[in-house]
Amino acid sequence: MKKTHVVGLLLWRSGLLLAGSYTAVRAARWVLRFVDLPVQIEVGLGLVLAGAVLVLASLLERVT
Repeated sequence: MKKTHVVGLLLWRSGLLLAGSYTAVRAARWVLRFVDLPVQIEVGLGLVLAGAVLVLASLLERVT
C-alpha cells in the first residue's frame, strides 16, 4: 500500500471518528437534557455516555 493511501485511510478514519463522537455527544446531551442537572454534570455524563457508545461500537466491529 502506498504512503498516500495510508494517509488517506488515516484521514478518513479520523474524520469518521470525529463525526461519530460529535454525534454521540450531542445525542447523549439531548437525552440528558430531560433530567434537571447542572450543565457541568450534563456535559460530563454526555461525554461518558458518548465514550461508552464508541467503545461498544468498536467491540461490535471487532466481533463481526
